[in-house]
Amino acid sequence: MGTKMRLALVMSWLMVGYAVAQSFEVASVKRCQNDGLPAGSDPDPGRLHLECVTTSNLIRLAYPVFPTGQPNVPVSPAVFQAPISGGPAWIDSDRYTVDAKSAEPVNVEMMKGPMMRSLLEERFSLRIQWETKQRDLFELIVARTGPKLQRAKEAGCVVNDRNHPLPTPASGEAAPVLCGVLRANLRGGFDIAGVTMADLCRQLSAYTDREILDKTGIAGVFDVHVDLNPDDIAPDGDGSVVAAAVKKLGLQMREAKGSAQLLRIDHVERPSEN
Repeated sequence: MGTKMRLALVMSWLMVGYAVAQSFEVASVKRCQNDGLPAGSDPDPGRLHLECVTTSNLIRLAYPVFPTGQPNVPVSPAVFQAPISGGPAWIDSDRYTVDAKSAEPVNVEMMKGPMMRSLLEERFSLRIQWETKQRDLFELIVARTGPKLQRAKEAGCVVNDRNHPLPTPASGEAAPVLCGVLRANLRGGFDIAGVTMADLCRQLSAYTDREILDKTGIAGVFDVHVDLNPDDIAPDGDGSVVAAAVKKLGLQMREAKGSAQLLRIDHVERPSEN
């Protein structure tokens, strides 16, 4: 898929999100102590509680993470380090607790996406737009040795649906393996079950300073072991640790450039507490 077509698809998704935008019936936005830790309540249709979240991360939730309000949006962990230009310094330092309620039950992605956009525009006087810029990135390709990947086991993992959480395992019962979720391996590194190459790239992007795009041409889902550990996570890293890890999978990372849709703030204000 060409760059222009990808950008057109992104913008069409965003337009869909704006078309279904709703507002909360009631919403409270209060400043919390800056040493408070970000948190959130369990999903509750029609009710959203986010504690001690920066304005920049509220913006990221509302725009790149849940633009359309659709469930189970695959998102790279690196999206929460994605730059937002034009805003004052306090959007990354001041933290707010949001407690909001919809007039009718809606899924959590709708509340964090289109409904959060309405809240930001109303209470923070947010005016923001997308702009296209060139950026450095990595492309994941197949190494000369060929891929060393294991096809996913049938029924080897279950898909996690935020709107229909899995039941708590009974005493002595092992928790189910979730598809596409990192699991620490006792021998080191982590395992991911039922992952596509595109989803793997999104996961690995959290370990480097730029996005990793799938250019392998490999279809299907796989059970993957990656020799990376929590100490290796470095959003400002140069990618060498990830490159060494994917080499063991018969894959290779190469530097590239591409267009990106980035957010630019035209206006934002601290909200009045209520």
